[in-house]
Amino acid sequence: MALMLVLTIGGVYATWSYAGTNDIADAFAEAKVTIEDVELIGANGTYKIESNLVLSIDQANEDHEAELVFSSNDSNPIYLTVTFTPAANAPQSIKENAVPTELYFGTTTDMKYSIDSEGNYSATGTPTDIFTFSNPSDGNFSENVSWSGPQADGSFTYSLTETELKSMITLSRTFVLDIKAEHDAFRTALTGNIVARVTDGVVTP
Repeated sequence: MALMLVLTIGGVYATWSYAGTNDIADAFAEAKVTIEDVELIGANGTYKIESNLVLSIDQANEDHEAELVFSSNDSNPIYLTVTFTPAANAPQSIKENAVPTELYFGTTTDMKYSIDSEGNYSATGTPTDIFTFSNPSDGNFSENVSWSGPQADGSFTYSLTETELKSMITLSRTFVLDIKAEHDAFRTALTGNIVARVTDGVVTP
């Protein structure tokens, strides 16, 4: 089960400002496209991830340092909630305690920004991951979900707040985009989305 979080580079906090010419800056917007999840018939239950989190990268200060901005796409506080609903045919132990579960983060594609030894953009520089995750996808199952429940409907939930999410998803370093060409190159590097996934550690091909 996976949830994609849309990423943009744009203006939420201060907008990116550069010394201008008579050129009107182009505008940019993204639409997220995903494929619906699957349900495995006969499984002991189903996962669901819900979140109102929207991520953008904005100008933090006059030094043109990049800042990862966490926003809500509705009027509610930022959250990410995982729900596990046991199947009717699940063992009683699962109906009472849910299943060991891992929540981890990754990206839909490599998002790297090439920089030189001074941290400036260079097409021939070192490709550097833009994001760091507290629990990245590494192929090893590591239980880290603490379930609440069962609820009245038999389901279990695990919720994260804005503060918790900010500790899990960060920029990998301080990126300085002090000329528009660097802003353009950084935007080009943001070719995918951040993905939150949950797993019970069992993989079905």
